[in-house]
Amino acid sequence: MNACGRAGPGRAERAAWGALGALFPTLLLAVSPARAQVESIATVTPVLSPVGLWRTAAASAGSVAGANTLTLRINSGAIQDIPFLTDNRLNSFPSPVSVTTEWTLGAVASTVDLVGYFPSASAALSGPAYDIASSRVSGRMITGTAITFTPFDGRAVGGVGTPGATLHLFRQPILAQVNGMGTRTDDLELQLDLRGVPKLPSGTYRGTLTLRAVAY
Repeated sequence: MNACGRAGPGRAERAAWGALGALFPTLLLAVSPARAQVESIATVTPVLSPVGLWRTAAASAGSVAGANTLTLRINSGAIQDIPFLTDNRLNSFPSPVSVTTEWTLGAVASTVDLVGYFPSASAALSGPAYDIASSRVSGRMITGTAITFTPFDGRAVGGVGTPGATLHLFRQPILAQVNGMGTRTDDLELQLDLRGVPKLPSGTYRGTLTLRAVAY
């Protein structure tokens, strides 16, 4: 999420983030490059590829017995922009974040989780003179576990996330013979709750939400 000062962003910033008002509090949310990880079935620590794909394998007698893959793709909504925030109100982000999760998993995996988190519970969004806590940002995924708007204020899920700044978005049971290979697409809706917050100084408030899929 981003904030610009009273003079407004530069030309390069406008190109990257869109035009922003100069005298109003504004908000940008950037969803970071999606990450997917096959965890407990890894024989060595997985390495993240440039396209955000974790690959690993289960070993048998020192050789690779089978490959497992898990990918996460953001289809749309990776950058969210609220040009004019309304103080002391709920502010909705303009469009959902569309996320597709795909997996090919063997019998050693029984669950795929999707987790969203901010790097800091106290400063999910930072502006020129004020930080907005992650508990002020809520997410809803009606096809997942967060079926109503729920703050990003939970604990890590399976070791993934930031304590006090995490939201568990979905849990997909895996049965290798039934859905060991599968895909699902979900929409994550986002809101910013400014009720009871002092009037924000004008500027752009920036922050990054990370989405991560984990199989175990």
